[in-house]
Amino acid sequence: MTNRSLTILIAEDTLATQVLLTKTITRLGHQPLLAENGQQAVELYSQHHPDILLCDINMPIMNGLDAIREIRKQTCDYWVPILILSASDQDEDIIRGIEAGADDYLAKPFYLDILRAKINAMQRLVDLQYLNRQNTLKLKAANQELELEQTHAKDLADIMLNDGDLQHSTIEYWLLPNLHFSGDLITAKLVDKDKLFVMLADSTGHGLSAFLPTFIIAKVFHAMAKKRYSLSGIITEMNTSAKSLLPPDRFVAVNIFLINFSHRTIESWCGGLPDSLAVNAEGDIVKTFKSSNLAIGILAPEQFDSETELWQWQEPIELFAFTDGITEAANPNGELFGEQVLLDILKNTAPKQRFEQIKQSVLTHIQQDQGQDDISLLSIDCH
Repeated sequence: MTNRSLTILIAEDTLATQVLLTKTITRLGHQPLLAENGQQAVELYSQHHPDILLCDINMPIMNGLDAIREIRKQTCDYWVPILILSASDQDEDIIRGIEAGADDYLAKPFYLDILRAKINAMQRLVDLQYLNRQNTLKLKAANQELELEQTHAKDLADIMLNDGDLQHSTIEYWLLPNLHFSGDLITAKLVDKDKLFVMLADSTGHGLSAFLPTFIIAKVFHAMAKKRYSLSGIITEMNTSAKSLLPPDRFVAVNIFLINFSHRTIESWCGGLPDSLAVNAEGDIVKTFKSSNLAIGILAPEQFDSETELWQWQEPIELFAFTDGITEAANPNGELFGEQVLLDILKNTAPKQRFEQIKQSVLTHIQQDQGQDDISLLSIDCH
């Protein structure tokens, strides 16, 4: 608790009482501010915002009750204790004063020891409010700084997202962050005119701490894809970078694909995410890209298996990849969207309409603008 000097407004029209209160307040180490009627009290309160108000009831021009009412109407982010000074100790005056907005009363003639005790009690409330305001200001400043940092990180995330070729005609994607920016990542890189690297990633956690690991692997992905490294080489380097840079409890689940439209092949490496699905025109799942590997950043380089799988499609298909934010999206009752609903949509919806149907169904299910987890959905039209 602090020992600050307070500003105490005295609203009193009797000279002897003014002198007595002024001396008492000064001896207590506080700054008195004097008003001779209710109107002056309201004006001085507006100008100086005192910490405590001592207010007589019977005053000229504007009485104390009306002054208290006017003061309580003024907007203030903290409570100013008001003590009534009344020449009467009748219950009616006390009740009217408290109903007007006062907190306590002191009947005249009053004992100085009681006055000092009441002022000291009010100071404890004033000091507590002061400390709370100071802490609130510190928290506000810290939040503003954090907000600024998050904005910078969000800008980096947007740059990273736009660094690739997600606008490719075959790609549809949806990323709904739980916070300002996402621990999920969807990115793509076109090499030559018919080879497309595509990656869906999901980092542990949420927000900034989840974004940073995906940022690391995204930089590796784009740099190596641009230089036409093999899919196996890219995933190996991503794991090495993640393992060397991330804390032991941080890792990134990844499904990554190299789609060759000329050869009609999909080379894949899947680790830690839900299985990705290839769906034909009839809605049948013709290929399941199983997540048979651990997420990257878990295994040491010498233990890591970067072997990929190669599959060739025989008919036009749509490749769907998604994070568990889709299947585990919960409605207000806690019911999950579920894998079966997703499979039913894929089966019963016409090609090239499935992506939008899944997206709208998830949004309808959660009944809000964001889920409890990052939500990501990726579709690639392979024909």
